[in-house]
Amino acid sequence: MQGQGTYLENYLESISTAPTELNRSLALIKELDYRSGEVVDKIETLKANLLATTPSGRKAAQELLNEKSSKSLKNDIKMILEYADEKVELSNQSYELIDRYIRKLDTELKKFETEIEEAEDDKKKKKSSITADTPKKGKSSSTLSRKKSQAEIVIPDPKMASSSELDMAIDPNEPTYCICGRVSFGEMIECESSGCKIEWFHFECVGLTQPPKGKWYCPDCTKKRSLK
Repeated sequence: MQGQGTYLENYLESISTAPTELNRSLALIKELDYRSGEVVDKIETLKANLLATTPSGRKAAQELLNEKSSKSLKNDIKMILEYADEKVELSNQSYELIDRYIRKLDTELKKFETEIEEAEDDKKKKKSSITADTPKKGKSSSTLSRKKSQAEIVIPDPKMASSSELDMAIDPNEPTYCICGRVSFGEMIECESSGCKIEWFHFECVGLTQPPKGKWYCPDCTKKRSLK
C-alpha cells in the first residue's frame, strides 16, 4: 500500500506541466483578442466615416463602396470569425486539460480509499483470527452445544419413569454419554481431564450422590493419572 504522501507526490508530478500548458493557451487567446480588436477598430472607423456627414466622411464612404474596399472588409470580417473559432478551440482544450487532471485526481483518491478499506479489513480479519485461536475460559463450545441439546429434550430420570416412558422420551438422534452408554438424564458431572473420551457421567454410574468439591476425574482418567 502506498502512503498518502506518495499518492500526493505522484499526482503533483503528473500535473507539473499543467500550468505551462494553461499559460500557453491563455497567452494565445490574449493574442487573438488583441488581433481581433485591431480588425474591429478598423471596421468601426470605416463605419463612422460612412455615417459621417462631413466631406471626408463622404469620401470614405465612396472608398468603402468600391470593389477593393468591399473585398477588404469581407476579409476583415472573415478574419475576426477565424480568430473567434481559434479562441473557442483553445478554451475547449484548456477545459479538457483541467477536466482530465480532475478525473485523474478522483481516480487516485478512489484507489487510495480502496487500499485503506482493504487494509482495515485485513486488520479486522487478523484480529478475528487471533480472537478465534485464543482459548476461552469455562466450558467449551461443544459442551455448551451439548447442554443446549440436553435442554431441548427432557429425559425423565430412570428411577422415576417406566421403561415404556423412557423409550417414548428418548430421541434416537440424542448423543449418548457415560460408561453406561445412555443419553443425558438426571444429574451429570464432567471429567476435568482434557483427554477424557467420555467427558460426561451420570452421578449414579460413578457412585456420586452430590457434586464433589474441587476437580473430579472419572475412574479411567484417575487410573491413568496414577500411572504417570
